[in-house]
Amino acid sequence: MIESLPWEDVAGNPEKFIELLEEKEAELQRETHKVRMELRLVRQIKKQMDIAAEWRECGIPEQRQPEPGHDSPAPIASMEGRAPSRKERILHLMSQEPTRSWKALEMAVALNETDKGKSVRVALDELSRSGRIAKLPNAFYQHA
Repeated sequence: MIESLPWEDVAGNPEKFIELLEEKEAELQRETHKVRMELRLVRQIKKQMDIAAEWRECGIPEQRQPEPGHDSPAPIASMEGRAPSRKERILHLMSQEPTRSWKALEMAVALNETDKGKSVRVALDELSRSGRIAKLPNAFYQHA
């Protein structure tokens, strides 16, 4: 588009072109938002189809039952050999690039949890409230 701008006209009346380009930008942002929402819905459909296919192949899994006499989860420090929690993985990833600002979706992609974007955002918010990471304007997160 920029190659096709009549530069003589732009130089004569830049305000007009600023307004036109801002309108075009707003239109593209609306269209991008629509595409993002459709993509999210299609991903949800695919996830449900994958779950249904797995259930057809392997059967419906049993619902997890709590261990008898165990009301609350064990403290993290006492759980040897366990997989790191989402928050621990977030902190580890952020500590590798402490100056980088992250969006929740970027973090979900980096953690390979694109289908759990909301959970990643909640974890980021909880970490920011506890002071372990900083929440910046426009919902960016950064290592504290």
